[in-house]
Amino acid sequence: MKVNTKKVRFAKNQQDAFNFLLDMKNYEQLMPTDTKSFEIHESGKGFTVGVGSLPKVGMRLKETVEPSKIVFESPAPAFEYTLTINIEAVDDATSDVELDFDGNFNMMIEMMAKKPLTSFIETIADNIEKVA
Repeated sequence: MKVNTKKVRFAKNQQDAFNFLLDMKNYEQLMPTDTKSFEIHESGKGFTVGVGSLPKVGMRLKETVEPSKIVFESPAPAFEYTLTINIEAVDDATSDVELDFDGNFNMMIEMMAKKPLTSFIETIADNIEKVA
């Protein structure tokens, strides 16, 4: 299952956008309004979030390519997915950010999760655009 957001304009240059998105504390402000829980992992390299009807979703930092890419992966072996955040420089004050989710789920889980997961990923992208 793939979910790709549109590119959103971020009011930070590429390096500042990368640093912002690498700091797990900043993800709390990017979450949807129906977020029930948000916990940063002890390592500081990931988080778990409970949103709406979705079960808790974990994200663990997998790799970075400074200042253009951050990749998260599932911390649970039962669910295989990655979330790749691509950051493109626009000018000295702005960048474009795109989120690409790629999950390997069975058809039943994919049918149940596609709509809420797509909404979740798109909300993060929309909220990135609103960060001042």
